[in-house]
This record gives sequence, structure tokens and C-alpha cells, in this order.
Amino acid sequence: MILTDQNIDYISKNLELYGLKNQELKEDILDHICTHIENSEATNFELAYEAAIQKFGGYLNINHIQTETNVQLYFKSAKNRKKLLFTLGFLNAALLTVGSLFKVMQWPYAGQILVSGFAFLVLMTLPLYFYSKYKDSSLTYQS
Repeated sequence: MILTDQNIDYISKNLELYGLKNQELKEDILDHICTHIENSEATNFELAYEAAIQKFGGYLNINHIQTETNVQLYFKSAKNRKKLLFTLGFLNAALLTVGSLFKVMQWPYAGQILVSGFAFLVLMTLPLYFYSKYKDSSLTYQS
């Protein structure tokens, strides 16, 4: 069966109507549904469309796919935040340790290293830490 632009628009609007909000996921599912319809033996678009939706498990399953995709994207971003937080924390600890060592040994630039270490802590490490905690807590409230 060959799909027209009107058929594709109908499928796209139905996916939006049933709550598919992620644009990339919507395009992927639309492509899969269109491919299934084009490869089917049916001559009636409505019947072929319903068969394709049922093959995907219905609209409820499509919404479940969207939920799973959102959760996976969240955990990927959380993993990246934790890696960045670990790196920033390590660099911050190194700056403060080196600055303290310079201060104890009364070497030059000790004050600048300590100030940059505390500025790094206050302006980068702590905001990222609190942002990460906020994002983690917002996920538990949504569940």
C-alpha cells in the first residue's frame, strides 16, 4: 500500500493526540508505522493503520515507550552530571590542597591559589552539586 501525505499527517496528528510529545521519538514511531503499513497486504488505510498500532501494542504501549525513553535520557544526563561533579570536586580539592600547602610553606601565590580554589568551590562545584540534588529529588516526586 502506498501512503499519501494526508495519511502520514493523519498518523502524525493521532500520535500527538494520544500524548506522544518527544519529537524525535514521534518521528521514529511514525516511520515504523508507515513502513509497516506500506509493507502490509491491506488495501484499506484504516484497517492497515489499526493493525500497525496493534502491532506496537496500542497507544498505551506507545506512551509507555515515551516514558521509558524519558527515563533513559534522565539517567544519561544524571550520569554525565555525576561525572562532571566528581571531576570538579577533584580539581577543587587539588586547588585548595595546593593553596594550603603554599600558605603553610609561605611560598608566593598562596593567596591567589586559595582564593581561586574557594571561588571555584562557590561558583562551580556547589551550584552543580545542588542542581544535581534538585534534579534527583524532582524525579522521586514525579514517580
